[in-house]
Amino acid sequence: MDNSMRTSILVSLFSVALLTALPGVAHAGPEAAEASADAPADGPEEGAEAPSEAVGDSEAAPEAAAEPPETAPEEPAPIADPATEDSTEGPAKTGTTSVGGDPTQGSEARAPGKKIQLPVDIGDKHSITYTSLLAPRINPLGLEERLWIGYQYRLYDKEKTILNGSNIGLFFRPVVSPAIALVGATLQIQPAAVFRFRATYSYVQYFGTFQFFQSYQSPYDDYSDTQLDTARDAGLNYATGGHQVELEALVQARYKGLVLRSSTVMVYNTFNNLPEDRAADDLFYAIRYDTLTPTQGWMLSNDSDLMWLQDIKGPRHASLLAGVRATTVMPFYNESVYEDGDDASNNPNGPQLRIGPSIGYIFYDRPDRFPRFNRPTLILQPQWHVLHRWRTGEAIVDGQDVGVSQAMPTIVIAFVFTGQLWGRN
Repeated sequence: MDNSMRTSILVSLFSVALLTALPGVAHAGPEAAEASADAPADGPEEGAEAPSEAVGDSEAAPEAAAEPPETAPEEPAPIADPATEDSTEGPAKTGTTSVGGDPTQGSEARAPGKKIQLPVDIGDKHSITYTSLLAPRINPLGLEERLWIGYQYRLYDKEKTILNGSNIGLFFRPVVSPAIALVGATLQIQPAAVFRFRATYSYVQYFGTFQFFQSYQSPYDDYSDTQLDTARDAGLNYATGGHQVELEALVQARYKGLVLRSSTVMVYNTFNNLPEDRAADDLFYAIRYDTLTPTQGWMLSNDSDLMWLQDIKGPRHASLLAGVRATTVMPFYNESVYEDGDDASNNPNGPQLRIGPSIGYIFYDRPDRFPRFNRPTLILQPQWHVLHRWRTGEAIVDGQDVGVSQAMPTIVIAFVFTGQLWGRN
């Protein structure tokens, strides 16, 4: 075979081999790129930018989310729970990651579609709270503002209903009215939702306004509204100060909408700074309790409520309360407060008992939205006297009827609200 023939055959063979190899070269690029995209376990390349689109606060995690790498990326895409869209407490409360969160949280492997869950903290143990109560009253006439503001320490990290709200607290508690002011401190211990104990010390100051302060020598003395007005007109009321200790026990329970509450307060008064011409007086008229009380001694007050609490569906979480309240007041007298000729075995001023309906409306209960002004509540309580020396009808003193008709109730209107100034509920 000559040389020209050999050259033609070699060229032909090389051309066939080249044409056969070209299709493989043409498809190698896309297949390699697709294989690289399906292998995220190697992690992003150094210097690669994070995705420009992040999951929004109200979006769920993608269903086809890949398992996270062993080393967390520098800029992870945020993952949020749609149930927290309305929350104001932040990621620590919701238990999910958010924009700007720690990328090392939740770095353990998870199944596709499962959101990363962080440990859930049940609120802060420490808080500063307040409660305000403004209450006008008729029969007898009065107006009072009470305020509790102070520190609370949460006792338990449990979500059981029986332990809900358990705390120890220390509060500054002023009480102000046009006739009297109390300034003091309250220690509160609530080991469970069904029981609360409070101990309060107050310095008490009567301003000498209206009919008060008025003191007496015997439990049988006349302290009716008529006599209080007569003594005021004669200038027998005066300003003075003293001390008061209150020990309160509250028991409460709820079954569905039925609520039972009973608050018992033991009060010890000390008023030993009386004028010289009144130094022999052992008793005084306590306007807040509408009874004759020892200047150095105990008295008891109890408020018991049986109510139906109807929660109203809606975003405000409003509630309607309706039921009945019974109030008992009992002063305690030792023999030394009785005068010669008095029957020391009889207590003419106790017990007192009044009863009537209690109606209230909670406008909203949203501590997440309104932590500093929450649960504004309006309460109406008219009560008719069953036992009272001067408010159950006819009461004749020196031939004059000084009693108040039993048809006339004691009416209290109260506006109450609460809030949290620091901490998380």
